[in-house]
Parts: sequence; structure tokens; C-alpha cells
Amino acid sequence: MHDAAVYFCSGMLPEDEYFHYGLAVPMYTHFTSPIRRYPDLLVHRLLAASVGQDKTYTELLDRNIVHEWCENMNYRHHQAQLVQRASIALHTQLYFKDKCLDEDAYILFVRRNAVVVLVRRYGLESTIFLRR
Repeated sequence: MHDAAVYFCSGMLPEDEYFHYGLAVPMYTHFTSPIRRYPDLLVHRLLAASVGQDKTYTELLDRNIVHEWCENMNYRHHQAQLVQRASIALHTQLYFKDKCLDEDAYILFVRRNAVVVLVRRYGLESTIFLRR
């Protein structure tokens, strides 16, 4: 299994760790519209500061500061993923709270004490534990 993609300051890691496994390229910079996300805004500001076009954010030229910002963005991205999963779980529970449904399911895995099923209609995967 590959590590999750993370933001990092290139001056803080050896070059052999720059590889983007998803794109299979040796070097990669995430670069989209700066109106979308804070990391994109920082990339644009860093590029402008690096080529001398913007002197507003000179701290971006300090790799220790950029490293701290990257660590913070990675932490916040991970937290956002956890919140998204929790939100989906909560709203799924609320949707099915007072419903008793009979739906087809596919068995994905059989374990000694459980069966993992997929209910395609709702895109739900769940473990059903078995009693002895």
C-alpha cells in the first residue's frame, strides 16, 4: 500500500521522495486555481516569491516555515477526511433510522464470525456479525 499524498517543502526531503506514485512522475507540484484551496494559494504565492514577482510573502522563502505550513495542511486535510467520513456515517444512520427495508446485497467476504456485504442500491458496505 502506498502512503497518502502529502504536502511537503522540497528542501526538507531527499529528491528520491518527490515521486508522485499516482501519476508515476518523478517530480510533481499540485498547481490549480488559487481560488479553490489554501494549499493552491500558497503554491501560487511561493512561485511568485521565488521568481521575484511578489515581495509580500518573503517568509515563503524560508523552508522551515514552509515545512511547518505543509505539516499543518497535511494535518487539516486528514482531519477533514475524518469529518467527511463521520458526516456520511451520521447522515446514513439518520436516513435509515426509522426504516425497515428488504434489499438485495452481495457478499464480498466471508469471515469466521462475520459476512461483509454490499447493498448496491445505497452504495453501502457493512459487516454482519454472526453468532455461534
